[in-house]
Amino acid sequence: MEVPVESDAVAVEEPKSAAEEAVEVEAPAAEEKLSDAPGVFSEDENEAVEVAAAAPKDKAARRFCPDGWFSYQSKCYMFVNTPRSWFGAEEHCNELGASLASASSSPEYRYLQQITRTANRATAWIGGFYLQGYWMWIDRSGMYYTNWYSQSTAISNSCMYLQSAVGQGWRNLGCGTQYPFICVHNYRC
Repeated sequence: MEVPVESDAVAVEEPKSAAEEAVEVEAPAAEEKLSDAPGVFSEDENEAVEVAAAAPKDKAARRFCPDGWFSYQSKCYMFVNTPRSWFGAEEHCNELGASLASASSSPEYRYLQQITRTANRATAWIGGFYLQGYWMWIDRSGMYYTNWYSQSTAISNSCMYLQSAVGQGWRNLGCGTQYPFICVHNYRC
């Protein structure tokens, strides 16, 4: 299911489970949208967050993503269709209170590929980078899952991008190449 798109972002939303819909019915005031600038809320938005915080906590607790972002597991993602260098992409994500996306599992990587295909793109920057002999994620999560399709010389090609084709893993390239990118933020209630 597609969600309305603002500016250069593409959004995809996961279907809601029956439990999530039940939580939504119990706390209708919490449905108010959060602002596009994470961390800067209006009085109405603060009230919505307070209502959500007061709601009963269970496995189906509702997570909120701001307009233009989409939810997968406990994270909010935004595909930005404007090509930038890897560093420019990370800077843009930081301005949104986020970072370039990491992939900690095969299902998460496939979801990032789906986002990229939905935007009709073949590639997108993600948050992997090479520093002092190690590949790591910019969001500081551990790189316990890897999915290399092919790997170029890491020293001169120290930034990671995904390929949207099914069955293809990530690759590395020089950080100055201009690609669209995926930002991620952990919004939790």
